[in-house]
Order: sequence, then C-alpha cells, then structure tokens
Amino acid sequence: MLIEPRRNILIGPLLQIALNRCWTQRDHLLRLVIVPLVLVLVILVPLIGTADSIRMSMTPAGIGDPDLLVQGMALGAAYGFVVAVFAVNWLRQLTLGAKAAPGLGLHLNMRHVRFFCAVLAIALAAAVPVMLLYPVFIIVLQGDAGILAGGVMAFLVWAALLARLSPSWIGIAIDAPMRLSLAWKRTAGQGFKLVVAMLAVEVAAMIGQQVMAMIFAVTGLAHLAPMTYLLAMAIIDLLAIAMQLAVLVTAFPYFLRETV
Repeated sequence: MLIEPRRNILIGPLLQIALNRCWTQRDHLLRLVIVPLVLVLVILVPLIGTADSIRMSMTPAGIGDPDLLVQGMALGAAYGFVVAVFAVNWLRQLTLGAKAAPGLGLHLNMRHVRFFCAVLAIALAAAVPVMLLYPVFIIVLQGDAGILAGGVMAFLVWAALLARLSPSWIGIAIDAPMRLSLAWKRTAGQGFKLVVAMLAVEVAAMIGQQVMAMIFAVTGLAHLAPMTYLLAMAIIDLLAIAMQLAVLVTAFPYFLRETV
C-alpha cells in the first residue's frame, strides 16, 4: 500500500544533518569542486569585465552596445552550466555514492543538460514577477534601495520555486524524475521551511564573503592579489551551493511515497 510522505520538516535538524553530510563527505566535495572552481574563475574574469562595460555603456535609451549584453548572457549561461554540472555530481555523490560521480566529475551526459535546462527554466519563471514589480520598487524606493529590494525579491521567488520543485530537478540528477505537478503537490506546506533553510545558508555565505572582503581590503590584498580575492569569493559561493543542495537532498525523502 502506498502512503503519503511525512511532511514534518524541522529547520534546525535539517541544517545540522546537511552540514554533517557535507563534512563527512568533504574529501569527495573537494574532489568534485576542483574543476568547476577553475572554470568558474576563468569565466568570472571576463564576466565581471563585461558587466562593468555594460554599466558604463548604459544610456537613457538602454545599453549602448547590444553586443556586450549578448556576451554577458553567454558568459552567464556558461557560468550557470558549470555550476549545474557541479550540482549534479554533488547530488549524485550525496545520494548514490562515489561510483555515481567518479573521478573529478568530468563524465558528462544528458542528465547534466536536462538539469541545467530545468534550473534555467525555474530561474526564468522566477524572473517574471520580479520584472513586473521592479519598476514599482524603483519608483517607490528609488536608487540603491529599489535595486536591493528587487534583488531580495528575485532571490526569494527563485528560492521558493527551487524549493517547491526540488523533488523534480533532484530527480533529474539521480535518474529518478518526478513530474513538476507532483513535486509541487508533495512539497506543499514545506516550501517556507526549505526557503528559510536555504536563506540561512545564503546569509552565512554573505557574512563570510563580507568578512573576507574586509580582510582583503585592510591588508591591501584586494588590489595586490585580485585573483586570490576572486578565488576566495568563488570558494565561498560553491561551498554555499553545496550546503544548500545538501539541505534539499536531506529533505528529499520526505517527499517520496512509501510502500508498506
């Protein structure tokens, strides 16, 4: 007989178990993060330069050089794909073991592409309400406050959709797909808890990056060793992603039906 999954998720234990899973598998995490970290650095350098050029070329009529926007989108997509490959490999390591993500995680196949497309679709869906409300934020709050409000809303909507649909895209990574409608139904009532857990990890990562930025600024290393600074930021980002994935993987069994 099939019974509905348990849905009594507690945020504290969820974070603790996820952290323990990351720590006990730290050697595998290091193994799987090396190549993505290098590729992220290779992409971030021109991406940051392109973003600066786009800001400088902005006019009241829009972006002065449309080619910069195309270049920025291409680099952003490449960054997203690298992170998606790392995410799939880490999810498989957490759930299926080292044999499911051997070596440095360079064995790519269609599951990585499907996973990237699924997460990209979720990100685009999250962007729709943000784009609709962003002008309101700019008018009401004005300046940096409006930009910050738009950014916070974008993250919350993205995190909510990502959490509610997590059984579906995690299923893609571990070859156990679940329909989006079923994933949405199974996570009903637990989306807020998952978002809070992901937000806790994100806030911790932001604090870590701020502390690191202060250290680099005080010591002058931000200008003397910019690549080292960028490396430190990228490491914190990927570790935060690994922890957030561990949180969602830990919650994943709660959304599966059980046979008794």
